[in-house]
Amino acid sequence: MKNVFITIFVLVSFSIFSQKEDEKDHTVGYHQIFYAGFQVNTHGMGVGIRRGSHKTARIKRLYEAQFTTLKHPREVRLLPSDGSDGFTFAKVNSCYTFRVGTGEHRIVAFKPFGVGVELKAIYFFGFSTALLKPIHYLMVYGDDLEATMETFDEKRHDVYNIYGVGPYFKGFSELSVQPGIFGKFALNFEYAVERTSIRSLEVGAVVDGYVKNVKILAFANNYPVYVSLYLSLQFGKKWYR
Repeated sequence: MKNVFITIFVLVSFSIFSQKEDEKDHTVGYHQIFYAGFQVNTHGMGVGIRRGSHKTARIKRLYEAQFTTLKHPREVRLLPSDGSDGFTFAKVNSCYTFRVGTGEHRIVAFKPFGVGVELKAIYFFGFSTALLKPIHYLMVYGDDLEATMETFDEKRHDVYNIYGVGPYFKGFSELSVQPGIFGKFALNFEYAVERTSIRSLEVGAVVDGYVKNVKILAFANNYPVYVSLYLSLQFGKKWYR
């Protein structure tokens, strides 16, 4: 009987202690998270989603899918004097990056008493795919007023040949794919007041590496590796298993 009372006392004490810990730290007990966000970065912008699950009180395993644009650092947009839509000169391909990866977030500083800002360190590794869509221009030659739609050829074309840019969706049937890998490190500042909500601001860096140069711009060096700094705003929720 004495052992039974001791066992009950230990269980009750542990339950009370756990409740106090949950009051102090609103993240304890929330085993699952899901959130999405919008980002701007030094090479474009994009959207992404994340799913996470509990490992320890401080660590969660994360899975991420992200879609962003990728611009060459030397792109220049020209605006014609007649007021028509501008175009990026000598752009060979529009580039879109699709990333899928896994990583972790580690809580560096919990919210004090469940309010304020929680700081997390985040890292990801995974696969990155560059999707290249050829750009089509309306080209004119000499005194010929009839424009033809062509992709840019640095051996034949210059700024004086370009009358305008073709339809945006022209070229999707000619997509090419370049596989690669990526790594990401970030700091995440989670500030939601509600216990089950996620609202956060994230700043970080992403390194994308591909098997060969990503051909985006003519008359310029194109690179197989891109380093992007980004800022992201995110929203989501957390819940018990």
